[in-house]
Amino acid sequence: MQADYPAPQAVGADFCADLIETVDALIAVLNEETRLVRAAKLSDAADLSGEKSLASERYIKAHGVLRGADSPLETLASDEVGHLRERHQALETAISQNLAVLATARTVSETLIHSVSDIVARKRGRTNVYGANGRQSVQQSQPGPISCNVAL
Repeated sequence: MQADYPAPQAVGADFCADLIETVDALIAVLNEETRLVRAAKLSDAADLSGEKSLASERYIKAHGVLRGADSPLETLASDEVGHLRERHQALETAISQNLAVLATARTVSETLIHSVSDIVARKRGRTNVYGANGRQSVQQSQPGPISCNVAL
């Protein structure tokens, strides 16, 4: 009795279609995260971490399968591989934009925190200079209040 197995080309085409779907899902999540961070909606962007993790895991698993394959995918589904390469280039673009926006947001937040810290230290009479004994040269016993404009 002969079993009905799908042709290797069909398996390759199905794999490519699934991987393209995974890549597109990852691109969509990265683009949404990028949009939210640019709009300073960091809490909303952080809410995407679960979705981003799932899409990334699927992508990594698919690459593991691809690396462990006996024959190159191009021999099984040459037409789909071309489309898959295009989607990978779109993914590289989305990753680059996302990393640039995240790096900018990190730099801005670090700058803000350092600026607030410097202002508070000056208002409290502290300097950023340490003496020979390793302590700040000016000490104040009572800290002053801190105000923050959350509209920024």
